[in-house]
Amino acid sequence: MLIVILFIYNSNGYAQQALVLDSLSLEPIPYANLNFGNNQGSVSNEDGIIFTPKDYEEYILSHLGYQTKKLSSKDLKDTLYLKALAYNLDEVVLHNFNARDTILKAFENIPKNFLSQAYNQEGIFRYSLKKDGKGVEMIETDFLSYKASIKEENKTKISEVKKTEKYLLDLNTGVAEILNLMDLSQSNAPLIEKLKIFNFSYAGRIKNLNESIYKVELSDDQGLVSGHIFLSENNLALKEIKVEYLRNKIPELTREEPNYTTRVASFIKFNTDNSNRQFLSYAEIINDKKILFGNDSIFDFQISSKIAFNKLIQGKKVKKFRSNYNSKKAFNKTVAKFKQKQQWTNSEMLPMTIEELNILKDIYAN
Repeated sequence: MLIVILFIYNSNGYAQQALVLDSLSLEPIPYANLNFGNNQGSVSNEDGIIFTPKDYEEYILSHLGYQTKKLSSKDLKDTLYLKALAYNLDEVVLHNFNARDTILKAFENIPKNFLSQAYNQEGIFRYSLKKDGKGVEMIETDFLSYKASIKEENKTKISEVKKTEKYLLDLNTGVAEILNLMDLSQSNAPLIEKLKIFNFSYAGRIKNLNESIYKVELSDDQGLVSGHIFLSENNLALKEIKVEYLRNKIPELTREEPNYTTRVASFIKFNTDNSNRQFLSYAEIINDKKILFGNDSIFDFQISSKIAFNKLIQGKKVKKFRSNYNSKKAFNKTVAKFKQKQQWTNSEMLPMTIEELNILKDIYAN
């Protein structure tokens, strides 16, 4: 308990963090990107907190819907502000824009727009589990990914693990499984096939620097799906995808069918390398489930998995390898064999949110 309390109070004074705010509303901006060095960067968490290393000459702070900022190391203050961009609902574009055809064309363009050569990425995977609103488990792993070609699956090598005691539920999708689920560049990517069935509607266009970006909204006929896709006007390159599925009819849970997913929310962001080729930079998926236990008790669970990358490695420095864990076994059992960090220190790649800190507080209070 003492370790967690110290971590919670020290995290706010972490030396290399900043708060990203909307310059007008002063609201936190989640998922802002800070790029620095050679294909390196960080992303702000849901509370707007972002890692800001001090030893680079130039930084680029950006977010879809906000004006991109170039910063020097002297500009890295405790609070960083971004100015919101206005959406343009041009009548000419509105009447001539076929949202479905545009999105389907963007999916077809994935092989042209995404990285096709082998590459590595350094990243972090964070899993958290809540039962009836209280935290019961958390895992965090640093890892290196390897993708041999655009159609190949990602391999991952776990290097270090932080974990709480395993809860009763098995985690069947680890870092490689989540990464491959969210990777749209693979042949017959499952997320692409799901997106194709939805309704698409044009929601406006924003211009940031020299790039125009379309916003297309997602829906279904039952009103159970919502979300959006941002894509470049120039080459229809995907920038961001957010989609949420709700289910309003919950069946009776039985021994044969003991669990039911009531909500799935996913969020994906893409970045580009120096040749303007795309790669995954952030992915998050949340599942809300009702689960029947053997004593006839029914509990609500929220399962959250996040992946954030902070470095892209290309060319001769790429390392080829196979995943170093068995994906057929429960991930929260498998990670027990890896080197464990004794304390929960805040990650440079993805600072913890207030919600995640409270999950740890719940776990260590019991």
